[in-house]
Amino acid sequence: MRVRSVLAFSALTVFLAGCSAAGSSHEPSTPTPTKSISAAAASATLAGEAAAPSASQSSPVAASPSSGQAWADSKIEMWKENSGIKSTKGFLYPYNLMTSWESPEPGAIIIYLDSSMEFGVQSPEPHQTREDELRFMGRIMFESVGEASPELESVTFSTDDGKNSGTYSRARTGADPKDREAWADEKYTQWITAMNDTYESFCGAEITKLEIYRSCIPDDPHAYISKVHSPVFGELVVTIDDGPWMDGTYDMPASSFVSSNMMIKINSKAATGEKVEKLKVVARDGDDVDVALRKDWEM
Repeated sequence: MRVRSVLAFSALTVFLAGCSAAGSSHEPSTPTPTKSISAAAASATLAGEAAAPSASQSSPVAASPSSGQAWADSKIEMWKENSGIKSTKGFLYPYNLMTSWESPEPGAIIIYLDSSMEFGVQSPEPHQTREDELRFMGRIMFESVGEASPELESVTFSTDDGKNSGTYSRARTGADPKDREAWADEKYTQWITAMNDTYESFCGAEITKLEIYRSCIPDDPHAYISKVHSPVFGELVVTIDDGPWMDGTYDMPASSFVSSNMMIKINSKAATGEKVEKLKVVARDGDDVDVALRKDWEM
């Protein structure tokens, strides 16, 4: 099915140290996701060895350890080391078009690309936009350095001429991890932001609330999530209301379809120590239940 083909599975490989607190239940509040990128599964495994690294052309910002030129340089160096290359010119196209980078505010990196970049080369779907492609490039960097960089909040790729840009973000809300309701709401926000990353151009609208996604794909059980509850830190319980998805469009129970996808999307954004370890989905008034464990969805 077309919807299934758009969903991208990615798994992460660190352990979460959890602590317990009193549970709470709430209706998910309307999140405001950061615009981010398509989740088409492209590989940014990088090969080749090149000359000395490109020098950043941005002025240093005297700020916290998670901003400024030295911090931005360290993230680029980490990315190169993880990719087994010595220069940004060793990246595959279009990543090898990087000309400079900067960190204008804590946790944020902006990477500039030569304006000669040809769009459409790495985009497998006709509905995907230039912003989608640049967001996806940010996601690729996140997948390389994000686990070791919990302070990293967002990566923006922009062409030198300023005409095109895309941002991939963690979509944190600043929730107190001891506040069960706030923590559950943050996980919901990260999930719907990840859905926007994948579906904004497909649906032709920024997905800032579930109703927008439901109007785009009304037979997807994800569109009928009605409650997100966190009994203890690291765990979520998600309730799905009845709807058109019950007509049998999917080849697996709604609970297992949603539990795995939701966990993967949340944990693709959550930093170390903030991930979901266990996600239970309840549908059909309790007749359809599944539990996804983080350890089962890691490579």
